[in-house]
Amino acid sequence: IPESARNSLRLIYSGTWMDNQRIYKELEILAQAFNQAGIPLVVLKGACFALTVYPDIGLRPMSDLDLLVPGSKLLEAAKIAKSLGYGDIKPKDNPGLMGFHNHVICLQKISPQIITLELHKGLVADQIYKYAIPVDWFWEQTESFDVSLLKRSDLNILMLTPTAQVLYAASHAMLQHGGKEAHLRWFYDLDRLVRSYDGRLDWDLLLSQSKVFEWGSALEAALSKAVACFDTPIPEQILDRLSRISDRNQKLVALKQTKPDSYVLAEYQKLLLLKGLARFRYLWAFIVPSPTYMRSRYHFKTSWVLPAYYLFRWGFILKELILTLIKLLRKGHTATQ
Repeated sequence: IPESARNSLRLIYSGTWMDNQRIYKELEILAQAFNQAGIPLVVLKGACFALTVYPDIGLRPMSDLDLLVPGSKLLEAAKIAKSLGYGDIKPKDNPGLMGFHNHVICLQKISPQIITLELHKGLVADQIYKYAIPVDWFWEQTESFDVSLLKRSDLNILMLTPTAQVLYAASHAMLQHGGKEAHLRWFYDLDRLVRSYDGRLDWDLLLSQSKVFEWGSALEAALSKAVACFDTPIPEQILDRLSRISDRNQKLVALKQTKPDSYVLAEYQKLLLLKGLARFRYLWAFIVPSPTYMRSRYHFKTSWVLPAYYLFRWGFILKELILTLIKLLRKGHTATQ
C-alpha cells in the first residue's frame, strides 16, 4: 500500500476509534441512568457490532447511537437523555415525513463532539408503512450484552440474538433505506455477523420469521449482496431457499434498489411505501409543509415573507413535475421505437 494511502487509512482509523470511545462513554452514562429508572435497553446496529463482531472498535464507523426501549418507556427515556444534555434535532429536510416517525426519537448532544442518539420503540418503520411489523418478537429475541466489553460490570444492557440481528440488519438496509442508499459497511456487518456467530445462527428460524414478517425478499437481497461483495459463507441450501422466496414486499425491495430519475419520482416512491390515509397526510405535508419546516428549510428570519416562500416552493414542485413528465414521455417514445 502506498505510504500516502496508509497514512490516510491510519488517520481514518484513529478518528473512528476516538469517536467510538466517546459514544461508548455516552452509552455507559445512559445505561446507568436507564437502569436506575427501570428502563430496559437493547443496543442496536453499529454500537453493538463494533464491540461484538469486529476485532477493534476503530474498524466500524458509526454516525449515531441506536437504543431500543419499550414503547411505554420511550418518552421517559427521552426525558432522562435530555437531563443528561441531549436536545431535540431540528426538523429533517423531508417535510412529508415530519411528524410520522413516532417509532424513534432523535436527540443530539454537543459536548465536545456531536453525538446523535436515536431512541427506538420499534424497528425498521412506523406502522404507517406497508412493511412495518410489531416489535414484540425482537424483544423475545434478546440476550445479555457483555458489559465487560465496556469495562463495566454494573450495567444491565441487552442485545438482539444473532438470528434477530441478521434479520434486522438485512431489513434495515433493504426496506428502511433501500439498496440504492445502503452503505457498503452494512453488508460487511452481515458478513461479520455470519462469520462471528457461525454455529449460533438459527437459519430455519431466520427464514421462517422472515416469512411471517414478509421480509424474505429483503433478507434474500441483502444476503445476496453480502455474498457477492465478501463471499459470505452462507450454506448452499439456505441460498437456494432464499432464491425461491416471494412476498408482498418483493416489488418494493426491487424498486428501492434503483435511484429515481427526478425529485418528484423520489417523493412518489416514498408515497407508495405508506398505507391508506397516511398517503394523503404525506402528500399534504409535502405540498404545504409547516411554517416550522419552511423556516428551517429556507432560513428566512421574518414571518411576513412566509407566503412568498410557499409560492417559491410550489413553483419549484411544478417545474420538477413538468420536467419529470417530459422525461417519461421521451423514455416512452424511445421504448416504442
